[in-house]
Amino acid sequence: MISIIKEKNSKVLYKAIAQKINNNELVVLPTETVYGLAGNSLSIKSIRSIYKIKNRPIKKKLIVHCSSIEMVGNYFKLDNHNLKIAKKFWPGPLTLILKRKNKIIPDLLCQRGYCAVRIPSNNFIIKLIKEINKPLVMPSANKFKQLSPVNAKMASENFKSSSLTIIDGGRCKIGIESTILKISNNNIEVIRYGLIDVFDILKISSDLKLRKTNNQFFPGTSKKHYSPSKPIFINVIKPKLGSGYINFGKIRRKEFKNLSTKENLKEAASKLYYYIYLADNHYKFKSISIAPIPSVGIGKAINDRLKRASAK
Repeated sequence: MISIIKEKNSKVLYKAIAQKINNNELVVLPTETVYGLAGNSLSIKSIRSIYKIKNRPIKKKLIVHCSSIEMVGNYFKLDNHNLKIAKKFWPGPLTLILKRKNKIIPDLLCQRGYCAVRIPSNNFIIKLIKEINKPLVMPSANKFKQLSPVNAKMASENFKSSSLTIIDGGRCKIGIESTILKISNNNIEVIRYGLIDVFDILKISSDLKLRKTNNQFFPGTSKKHYSPSKPIFINVIKPKLGSGYINFGKIRRKEFKNLSTKENLKEAASKLYYYIYLADNHYKFKSISIAPIPSVGIGKAINDRLKRASAK
């Protein structure tokens, strides 16, 4: 049975959720990006439960969430570049691929000793991690390759047959997953695009060189991903009859929804998954069509998600 509890700053609630996680139960939590499925990062049982409930292949690694840079440093190695970037962008929607210091962090979370790590910008989660005094493992609260939830209702519909507690923190502010970067030997690889652009990183670490990646082990790298159940078409100017058209920009067409009439890409990102979810689940459209989105800034992340969502 799904239990949904409104997020609140309550010691009783923190302790109750912490107890569940320490007992190897899974909990759905809101973040600034998307809702996450959280468990004890130091427990093989919890990690395996996450893989099982998500139908996720073991080779696709999960993101570890910490409450502070100090906590990150207790478990992972932070060289000068990563530390400088962490101080600038954490807490926030940035995941760094870091080498673990020891085997306290289980092998299941690592690819050749490297793990995906971030500090979320969400006070509830920060306080919860401090309460349990260990990192959380927390991928998005969806089935593998399906749409990530940006509110509690979406998350609950992803796990209808499961017994889970969901903390309802309202709609996620950013609405798409974090940027994932790997920085080593003065090279920077973009593993997943997000709100934080690689050029924002290069502004504070100009000696880094951008390098192409073929990493397929960390989140967001599957060819088909973020997918609704209905066919989805991208870069559409004139949608077919019966297709739910999600528009972008000032030119008004016969549309179902508009991501941003002001052509604001951050606004578009925050609405993207929710509008796709509505078209997919609450309207009798035969398909979903998305207007062209400029591929600049967070627009690169939007187009990355749409390209994977529409892949065959």
